[in-house]
Amino acid sequence: MLRRKHELFQQSIRDFSKFFSTNEQSSHSQSSPRMSTPKKIVIVGGVAGGMSAATRARRLDEHCSITVFERGPYISYANCGIPYALGGVIKSDSSLVLQTPQALKERFNIDVRANTKVLSINRTDRTVEVQPVGSESVETIPYDKLILAMGAEPFRPPIDGIESPNIFMLQTIPDLQKIRDFRSQHNCKHVAIIGGGFIGLEVADSLRELGLEVSIIEYASHVFPPLDADMAEPLHTEIKRNDVKLFLNARIQSIEAPKDGMSSCIKLADSQSVLSDLVLVMVGIRARTKIAEEAGLKVGKTGLSVNNYLQTSDHNIYAVGDMIETENRIAGHPLQLALAGPANRQGRLAADNIFGRKIAYRGNVGTSACKVFNLTVASVGLSVTALKQMGFDPLWITVHPPDHAGYYPDSHAMTLKLAFEKKTGRILGAQAIGISGVDKRIDVLATAMQAGMTVFDLEHLELAYAPPYGSAKDPVNMAGFVASNILRGDAEIVHPEDLKNEPADVQILDVRSLDEFSRGHLEKALNIPLNDLRANLAALDKGKRIVVYCGVGYRGYVAYRILKQMGYEIVNLDGGYKSVVQGGFNQVQK
Repeated sequence: MLRRKHELFQQSIRDFSKFFSTNEQSSHSQSSPRMSTPKKIVIVGGVAGGMSAATRARRLDEHCSITVFERGPYISYANCGIPYALGGVIKSDSSLVLQTPQALKERFNIDVRANTKVLSINRTDRTVEVQPVGSESVETIPYDKLILAMGAEPFRPPIDGIESPNIFMLQTIPDLQKIRDFRSQHNCKHVAIIGGGFIGLEVADSLRELGLEVSIIEYASHVFPPLDADMAEPLHTEIKRNDVKLFLNARIQSIEAPKDGMSSCIKLADSQSVLSDLVLVMVGIRARTKIAEEAGLKVGKTGLSVNNYLQTSDHNIYAVGDMIETENRIAGHPLQLALAGPANRQGRLAADNIFGRKIAYRGNVGTSACKVFNLTVASVGLSVTALKQMGFDPLWITVHPPDHAGYYPDSHAMTLKLAFEKKTGRILGAQAIGISGVDKRIDVLATAMQAGMTVFDLEHLELAYAPPYGSAKDPVNMAGFVASNILRGDAEIVHPEDLKNEPADVQILDVRSLDEFSRGHLEKALNIPLNDLRANLAALDKGKRIVVYCGVGYRGYVAYRILKQMGYEIVNLDGGYKSVVQGGFNQVQK
């Protein structure tokens, strides 16, 4: 009996491993045959991708020459921590410095040359020309294998006045130090942030910690572009709650430089003006591909082209990080992805492949998270908006479960939106927002997406549970239950944005309590609390369509099941009344 149980357990392990199986070759083994070892590896760029490649290469081969060239003074630093250092959350810039050239030489025997620019690549001779910053001398360095990790550069929009002395980009530690010095010297009180993406929101949060007055100027209709508009609305509320001025759909006409002690004036197309002592521009990045392109390497729409083994169009040159485009597993084609996690893994894999291990990069699903004051927002895959723009016809559901057991102290609801394919249930994207537990759920969904799981698989995930950390039905399970109900035909839903398309004679049924109803409800709604529904069926017209809703969706679903089985034409409002209020659908509220 025990032996049979052991066999069943081993079989379950083998079945689960199918989710993560790949076509990686047996050459991954340490003892497998390798290609001839390169003697000289040159790496252009440090930080995440470059230094991961360098240290991995040394661990794989003690004898080869490894040289790293970095254009800036810091070879390995946590640039993701820079926004927090700007506001003093991280107290010392030295905390951001992860490695120094001396430390890398002592531990890994890597020759690191900071403050050195690479000017060009000669693919025929396999050399690079380098020049120390501030020097006129140029040196030619030979390589057997070259790894490009040159990153991306901040985009400077073509705005009149963008070159004013109080306008800065924020990407590196020197950028951070320049901004901090300018703020101190000029006693800046008002800061305008152009761009409401990751960095812009993190900087706004950080600067409010210093008591500065902050404005965010965003070109789009909402902040945090990876989200759908309804999921960004809670961020807008949180931003305003923290006394940050928010300008959406903003078109900047010009920026007037400060004069005679006066602030800069940022003039918008709608005749509004934003006064600011300090302006930070954070409107995205562009892959740094100029040198690669001049060398004749193939460049794609968003970055340098590489194959699954991170080789460029020249098999002796590899590339990693923000400068390349790799397969987005949802879109099905290459896209740039400027995130530290993928860059680190790509650096490691580039070194593996140089030494003959032949391990493919599996592509990405774009997993990210961001702190916005007291909220956490996270996403993976593509938003519903992006999916539609790419030609997908997705289904999606919204749930509002607690981050941990509701009876345990400090439980808070989160909002989780899940997009998936109609026919297969394949997960296409997820967005979540809440006070806590958000990153955990998005990480689980990112793992599921990389493993090719469907919404049906989410129903069966066994996740850690204890009252302080989760619920017996985890938010990920709940999203799987709701999505699977849709695909199995156990529920039909309508989204808040589609309520305007309902027929004029549609019946709106609110199954919340009278007290909940009195605090706000949909236009033309009839209130019949769920527990009274069976006794009040005469109040409903069986010949007319019904839209039923509750607070967050569950009671509406129960009412749907009751009425559907009695022959009514009915749909449940996705995410309930909370999705209407939280998502900013004011036109359908009363």
